[in-house]
Amino acid sequence: MKRTKAGKALYLHCLPADITGVSCEKGEVDASVFDRYREPLYREAGYKPYIIAAMIFLSKVKDPAKGLSELIKRDLSRFAL
Repeated sequence: MKRTKAGKALYLHCLPADITGVSCEKGEVDASVFDRYREPLYREAGYKPYIIAAMIFLSKVKDPAKGLSELIKRDLSRFAL
């Protein structure tokens, strides 16, 4: 990011293997960078990451409606299932 114009390049790797502070201690991209560009990144990727995330959620939660309600109540920027 330091090498990009004003440090604000769009991070275009739609599914980074390692996100620092999320999936590992030190990854290929910092969580703040990934979060900052999440929406434009997902639009660029044709919304596929939203579909993948939904499939992962549905495979981990027995009652999706209840699971979503619980996540909304927790009001967190990032969830751990």
